[in-house]
Amino acid sequence: MMKKIIPVIRTYKIESEIHRLLSEVLSERREMLGLDRGWVLPLDVLETDRDILIIGEAPGMAIDDLLISLHSSRIEFKGLKREDAAPASAKYLRLEREYGAFRRILALPAAVQTDSARAMLENGVLTVVLRKLKPTRIKDKVVRIQRGAESGGGKNG
Repeated sequence: MMKKIIPVIRTYKIESEIHRLLSEVLSERREMLGLDRGWVLPLDVLETDRDILIIGEAPGMAIDDLLISLHSSRIEFKGLKREDAAPASAKYLRLEREYGAFRRILALPAAVQTDSARAMLENGVLTVVLRKLKPTRIKDKVVRIQRGAESGGGKNG
């Protein structure tokens, strides 16, 4: 009977350790993406021949409560969605809307021109337009290998 219990305990310990490690990795991933605190700004990312469009829902937010930072290969959204003031005598029966600070980082699918980036907030819809950089053609090149000084002779060629 004892032989059957030991494998079950070992399996449980292994599963517990795997669960702990996965939780740690996912937590680090959420932090890296900027999803580690607050609510998540819902975003759609679209691509055309010349632009990357990012469209998000930000109802009730003011322009002054949003900050967009464009980095070389990613874009970061930070902001604060303020809670509506409820009458002092009222109590919530249901609270489904999200409030508070948020931070979200997205990897960009292509290199963009940072100088031409535009953002608009209208009727609670945030739209960011990023112009893609035109891909540069890189010519193939054969790199000539030279003989090193240690290889004998001391001459290159």
